Amino acid sequence: MRAIVYTRQSIDKAEGIDRQKARCLALASSRGWDVLEVLEDNATSATKTRGKGSAWDRLLRSDADVVVAVNMDRLLRGQADLLKLVDSGLLVATVEGDLDLTTAEGKFRAELLTSLASFETRRKGERQVRANESRATNGMPVPGKRRYGYKPGNVEAHPEEAPVVAAMFQRVLDGESIFSIAKSLGWRTRRVRETLTNRSYAGYVTRKGEWFTADPRVARLVDEKTWTDVQTLLADPSRKTSPGNQIRFLASGIARCGVCEARMVHQSGNYRCKDHLSHPTIKAAMLDEALKWDAFTLVASQEAQGGEILTLAAELAELVRKREVQQDMATWPGANLASIRKEVARLGTEIERVESQLAALRSSLIAEDVAQALRSEMTDEEGADWWEAKWKELPLESKRQLLAGLHIRVFNGRGLDRVEVTRRTQGDSSPRTPQSTSS
Repeated sequence: MRAIVYTRQSIDKAEGIDRQKARCLALASSRGWDVLEVLEDNATSATKTRGKGSAWDRLLRSDADVVVAVNMDRLLRGQADLLKLVDSGLLVATVEGDLDLTTAEGKFRAELLTSLASFETRRKGERQVRANESRATNGMPVPGKRRYGYKPGNVEAHPEEAPVVAAMFQRVLDGESIFSIAKSLGWRTRRVRETLTNRSYAGYVTRKGEWFTADPRVARLVDEKTWTDVQTLLADPSRKTSPGNQIRFLASGIARCGVCEARMVHQSGNYRCKDHLSHPTIKAAMLDEALKWDAFTLVASQEAQGGEILTLAAELAELVRKREVQQDMATWPGANLASIRKEVARLGTEIERVESQLAALRSSLIAEDVAQALRSEMTDEEGADWWEAKWKELPLESKRQLLAGLHIRVFNGRGLDRVEVTRRTQGDSSPRTPQSTSS
């Protein structure tokens, strides 16, 4: 008789598979069978599909006469698997007893054992669901994949990863962008955002979309206020510093029309007002060269930018909430629509004001991050020649992040005297002087 040994287990533990192999090989040896192959479906639960390329699939296509397994639970998942095994023509020998699937009695016994195995699988699943619900409501994490920052089980803080997570939250509070955090860690920006928005780090566990306060034994990597403050900042629409995904020109979308404040975009070698063809236009090469030296002034000035981003973000969220309340009141019977419209308009103006302040402050902080990194490379002797070489080396994204710390307006006229550049702060700085323009 030619035999094939089949093993399966739900959890990836080598000793479990090894024990099954030893028992099956001992049975085959006692019968005097030739073992053609030993197959294993490791970490394959009783409810997981064993499709093409799996050990089960290879078993069904085997030239063996008999399949050897520890018991029917390891071999079959349900009636569908039993029918496939019958069709294959293989005999079955298990450590717990043989089955001859070519006879009616053998098929009946196999069907009965398979039904019992399916019942036990479903009952085990129900017990696991109840256990998970109980763990969650009692504040303990549900068993699953290890979360970054925690040891296996997601209860104890990981000594090396937990400080990284805490630092990520603090970096956002300090005004740093998700892009720069991801770049420094070598992560995708999506992973950084998912980490920062995961409430589990503030001491919560989740089950079916519902959050529960974690047991005191579960490590808090950040406090709840820090987590909430970071969510407020991440919801701030002014965090986006680039108007598009594939910007190819230095000042595109950053420079503004001095007449209408619309963005200026690159077209045919020029920067033009996006909204009006009759508004200011300037040669792209001319403006780019001038802005190179404005960026140098920003780097060399040693004037760090800062501000109350969190306060402004919270103010913006409250204004938006108040506007939504007013809009909802408009649907009430007998509502004073004229008064509501007036209040909605006032709130809209306030929202625009705060959004503008947030955008300016956010841009200045991002620019300051880049400027600080460049300052660390400067010496007292390094000046124009150093900056010329450094500017050529800088990637376009870094150049644009520097310029995001400036408010650039182009007015009607000729030459560079019509270009005004001020720092992006909550208050206006002095415009660029002719000397800095011609540097």
